[in-house]
Amino acid sequence: MSTNEALRAPARTGSADPRAARVRDQLRRAAFDLIEERRVERISVSDITQRAGVSRQVFYQHFRDRDDAVAQAVAASFRELAPDAEAEDPRAVIHRLCDFAARHADLYRNLYPSAASQQTANAYRDLLHPACLRLVEHLPEPSTLADFVLGGIIEVVRLPAEGPDTPATTESLRRRVDACLDVFGGSRRTFT
Repeated sequence: MSTNEALRAPARTGSADPRAARVRDQLRRAAFDLIEERRVERISVSDITQRAGVSRQVFYQHFRDRDDAVAQAVAASFRELAPDAEAEDPRAVIHRLCDFAARHADLYRNLYPSAASQQTANAYRDLLHPACLRLVEHLPEPSTLADFVLGGIIEVVRLPAEGPDTPATTESLRRRVDACLDVFGGSRRTFT
């Protein structure tokens, strides 16, 4: 890590201090709300700090830059959807992510393409991969198939969000994803 990167690295990312956690949550909420309103490139650090009611100095104690704040805000929302994703029915986890995508279609449109979109996609993959692996663990080459299913889910959810015609609904996204999952026998399996 270069000296500049070290100086810009957030100091309180892992802080257990409840005040720091509260401020970090305020900043994430502000970034999340702004990304639902407009494209990432039209959001500034000042916009986030004004919405959160904190200074720029405080912002930089928690995030490297705007894209870091946006990516962490969306990733935190994903984690809230499935705090114990590895222990529950994988289809339920996938359905909740479909519901989230339908409710936050503007967020998806405003996020892509931006520097924050790759970090966000990685967080989405990290959450979904265990569920996909559990869906195909009974088949040959489960790791490869899990990657394939994961990529398919991402595309099935992403494409309607990017289309200008009709917004995706929870039902339409679930139906699209379920049609794909049924091919792998995921709907007939019982998970514990």
